[in-house]
Amino acid sequence: MIRTERNWKLLSIVGFLVFLFYMYIAYRTPLTHDDWTWGMAKGMERFHEGFKDYNGRYFGNYTELLITRVDWLRIFIMGLFGALLVVLPALIAKTNSIGVYLLSFLLFLTVPANMFAQTYGWAAGFSNYNTAAVCTLIFLLVVKNVFYDKTPKYSIWLTILMVPLGIISQLFVEHATLYNLIAAIFIIVWAFIRFRKFFWLHITYLVSTIIGAFIMFSNGAYAKIFSGEDTYRSVDSDMGIFAKMYDTFKTTMYQYLVMNNVGLNIVLAVIAIFILVKVAQNISTVQLVFKGFFIIVLTIYPLYQPVVKGIFDISSETTTTFEAYLSLLFYLVLVATVLMFIPKNGLKAELTFYLISVVTLAAPLFFVTPFGPRNFIICYMFFVLFAVRTVQFLQEEGYLNLRALYLPLFALVMAFVLAYSYVFTQIGQANDARVKSMKEQAAAGEKVIVVKRLPYQQYLWMSTPIQDGPHAPIFAEYYKLPSGVTLKIVPYKTTK
Repeated sequence: MIRTERNWKLLSIVGFLVFLFYMYIAYRTPLTHDDWTWGMAKGMERFHEGFKDYNGRYFGNYTELLITRVDWLRIFIMGLFGALLVVLPALIAKTNSIGVYLLSFLLFLTVPANMFAQTYGWAAGFSNYNTAAVCTLIFLLVVKNVFYDKTPKYSIWLTILMVPLGIISQLFVEHATLYNLIAAIFIIVWAFIRFRKFFWLHITYLVSTIIGAFIMFSNGAYAKIFSGEDTYRSVDSDMGIFAKMYDTFKTTMYQYLVMNNVGLNIVLAVIAIFILVKVAQNISTVQLVFKGFFIIVLTIYPLYQPVVKGIFDISSETTTTFEAYLSLLFYLVLVATVLMFIPKNGLKAELTFYLISVVTLAAPLFFVTPFGPRNFIICYMFFVLFAVRTVQFLQEEGYLNLRALYLPLFALVMAFVLAYSYVFTQIGQANDARVKSMKEQAAAGEKVIVVKRLPYQQYLWMSTPIQDGPHAPIFAEYYKLPSGVTLKIVPYKTTK
């Protein structure tokens, strides 16, 4: 597709508006959960101790220390990395289509509320998970040409840049660290298979990720995890490997990984059905049978969560197991659709790589507990990358007229943007009023400080401490309330 100056100016404006949106969300999002700890002396104490026996997420920790202390920097960083998560998949897809950028933005706007709360709505989560996702995307942006027919060429400066990128990428979150190692090896192997040569850039990145991984896992925290001394994180060794994987997947992982992504699943299903209807032509009888079966699965699955669970409220241990198998089937159908019906071998490999990356990232989480929705934002990012790249292919080959969808996509994006803006305006105003009220109560000598919960708590990660819980005194200390006061947590809508 031809890139014109006018197109790039327009795309730059779109990217800047996305940046402003995420900046506003960050501006109206209060610090929550362990952000309070990081923003006080304890956070600096961890820094001066070199995060000894805490974790090896050094750059994630540095980021958290900065953004809990400097408000404008927090707003800027969360705005920038929020925008990069949207823009980089479209750049990797090598597109100048406004529709593709809008689609990428829309899919990130539809992340499940619990995933949003533990990433965009929690500075500590954002510092580790969203940043790690962006670093991985930057690497993929550089090496995406291994899936093209032309032999890649890299400048010496780009090769040198892989050293800091490879090391820094490894110091945010553990499962991303392991994934980056595997991805680096895969790119080297794939490039050799395609072009019968090794590239210094790929090798430099692999060596750098090995160095970064060594730095991370040399932290004493991981020895404690594997020895069972860590009181929070653990490696479950009571069950066999396959029994543990099966139990984890059918109880929680399938929800975080696939089922809860309602909006994303609808888009993925529509894209896959479009491939089956438009691209899969002149096929054999066996392929025709698979095609029909795939369309049935792709039609049923995205509607299961909003209809069966949402409307009929059907839920039990039996249905949970069924949902896990159905989620696995949906994922396998996506992979099979690519392998069987995408015509170009390079594109087929690229799309399969993105889908397999989803489960590669999730694999370590089968064995380490606890994990939550935040761990799956990078998996979600790979689904978005798959969707964006596939749509770009359909548009390039003339199977899809994306221009006809610009207005509906824009309308959907604006609906979400306005909704989020309203929600976080309310959150920000309520938090300002809460802080002011606490200060006034403290100044009046009250020994019991009434703390109202914030509205729309589902988009924030523990924005109010549990009464008499471990975070209550930390919350009081962070807001400089007098020592010895007791917090009384009350609902948001209360007159007392």
